[in-house]
Amino acid sequence: MELPGGPVDGEGRSVDDPLLAALTGAAVGGCGECVQRLLEEVAAEPACVARLVEVARLTAIRTNRGELPPYMTVDDDPSGSAVPEFTRLVRAVTAAEPVTVVCEQMTGAERRAAADAALKMLVAQLTVANSLGFDDSETLAEMCCAVAALLVEWWFSKAPMARREFTEAWKKHAFGHREAGLPGDGTNALALLLGALLHHQARQDQVVVEDLRPLVFTRVLPTLKSPERAGAVLAAFVAPPHTDTVTVPIKRYARGNPEFLAELCRYLRSAIAVHVKDCPHGLRESGHACTLAHRGPALGQDAGPQVAEPTPEEGRRVALPWIGFREDEPAEDAPAGHDPHRVWQINVDRIVLERWDAGAARWNEAISEDSSISEPNYRHEVGLEPLCCPSCGSHGPFLAEGSWGDPLTLHCRCGVTTMSPLDAGPDDLGRRLLKRLILCEADPAYAARRLLAPLAEYQEHERKNRESSWYRGPDEEAVTIAGTVDQDSGDLVAALTDAFKPRLPKRHEGGALTLLLLQSLEALSAPAVRDSPDGRRLAEAVRDLLSDLKEESDRWAPIREPVVDRLRTWQSEGGPQLWQDAWTRTLEMAQRYFAGSRVGDGRISDGCAAVALVQYLLAREADCGVEGITADDVRSVAMPGVKQEADPDPVPVMLRFAERLTALGHDLDADDDPVARLWRHLATDRPVSTFGDQRAPALTIGLDTLLGERSFYRVRL
Repeated sequence: MELPGGPVDGEGRSVDDPLLAALTGAAVGGCGECVQRLLEEVAAEPACVARLVEVARLTAIRTNRGELPPYMTVDDDPSGSAVPEFTRLVRAVTAAEPVTVVCEQMTGAERRAAADAALKMLVAQLTVANSLGFDDSETLAEMCCAVAALLVEWWFSKAPMARREFTEAWKKHAFGHREAGLPGDGTNALALLLGALLHHQARQDQVVVEDLRPLVFTRVLPTLKSPERAGAVLAAFVAPPHTDTVTVPIKRYARGNPEFLAELCRYLRSAIAVHVKDCPHGLRESGHACTLAHRGPALGQDAGPQVAEPTPEEGRRVALPWIGFREDEPAEDAPAGHDPHRVWQINVDRIVLERWDAGAARWNEAISEDSSISEPNYRHEVGLEPLCCPSCGSHGPFLAEGSWGDPLTLHCRCGVTTMSPLDAGPDDLGRRLLKRLILCEADPAYAARRLLAPLAEYQEHERKNRESSWYRGPDEEAVTIAGTVDQDSGDLVAALTDAFKPRLPKRHEGGALTLLLLQSLEALSAPAVRDSPDGRRLAEAVRDLLSDLKEESDRWAPIREPVVDRLRTWQSEGGPQLWQDAWTRTLEMAQRYFAGSRVGDGRISDGCAAVALVQYLLAREADCGVEGITADDVRSVAMPGVKQEADPDPVPVMLRFAERLTALGHDLDADDDPVARLWRHLATDRPVSTFGDQRAPALTIGLDTLLGERSFYRVRL
């Protein structure tokens, strides 16, 4: 009777599967003599004993709705008769200790006692499962871990600076992460610890899996203030078995790193404090204890927060958030055929706006001022995000109220009314927003119409850029989008969703094109908009834009090729050994100086090619190898600096090069000579600068870029 687990354990040690299969089969078949004989053999194999205990534990979890009976972990528990050797190993498995190592430290008699107890437990559990079946419904541990994950993600969405701070703290344990195999970005570690504590609290408060609503989050705070107690709860937590790839490394790393465990506790204390503070019941009830019943819908963001009974604070008014938010004046006047004095009452699921993030701007400024950062990781400062209630943090639904041109009045389900200032000017955010909501209420297709003009403006801006002398292809954002969106998909909404993976209702940052396409996706996601004539026009305009970007991106793809790859392509065209030697030496130089550079305007790649050509020329003329040729030798022959007014005319320079190559036997018009082909490329005139009409051969421009007196690189061979 084969047991699960495979031929090796988690530590990579061999497990005798046939032996365990024979033992289990004998036990199920009732052959006592075979069981006694095989138990002796199993006891001699620590890895086999460990596997038997693990399977017995796993089967008990499945037959006991995710929990372990106390007699399997507590010595001398009155509810059962498990031997201490067995309970010791079960506790070790639960705590993610290397169980095979623990077995090796036991005597043969102790291992036999543990194996005998594990076998009896396993057969008993299998008998129960055979008659009653396994209960695959969600367990208390699974539900507590799910709630914990939601709370951690909710906290990070409410406090982005906390996420950034935690990310920096997590990086301090980078070596330990690799050593222990810790997965993810740390949020799973926070969720596991909080899930363990919530599970522990639920067991103490007798909260059942059928109804978690009475679960009180703040009751885990005393344990979080003591990392030692939190570590003990984590070690004893019977986590859902399917999370072992996460649970085992986190438990092991936490056990050996008290600092790591203390940091997890500190961040979870902050998360719970913010969570309780933002509970809408806490605004009205003194001494309120935040429960899952009150905050569950808000955590899942599938409904607005529940509201407590009315109090004198009901309907209190707060100011509309406006710092950083932007809303353009609507492109249309008030809806035709409607009373201009009508007071509109509009139900909206959410209101998406553009907002500039001061925190991201400070981050970018700090990076730009840090000279030690060679590749700055700038953040987008503008993003899309839903307007949230300043009181409860809900992203909707809301009831918008007002007449055309009035300040905005926005009612939240928590009873708070968000208002524009009564004396706000015509360009007030709330006034403009209310106009947009009224236009969309009168005609949902306005959500599509309002985006047609920005799309046309973006395309016109792109057209003017392409006509400029400095244009070198679409920017990185456009290239990424053109390569990510599936333009062959018949469903534009699905294609944009797959490409962008919108983070709304969380903030979604991005460049101008990204935000424009996300707004288009938001509009087209509504059937009333998508199926309207204006919706179809918007979809067609988006497809035309994406098609144009794809075509332009493909046209400029060569300039995005890495310099080193371009040089290898030239080298692969063949040629005499001395020519290959020159290329090999040039590639070594290019990898030192330009490993991360792309072809761009071609100056660097042309300069490297010219260096290879000059090395070959000098080595052939001197009948020597290329090793002894220096950058000064190349500079003296090529006469760089031709862009300066006092510099010689490049034409004679190129003529002398052509004569010397011809004297070496090269037909400069030949198609089968790689030296001649490269020469013709380098002899082609290119713009000397981004601005102006002056042109010069690619050879002299490239060498001046790498070796000229004013060169930024001044390379050495």
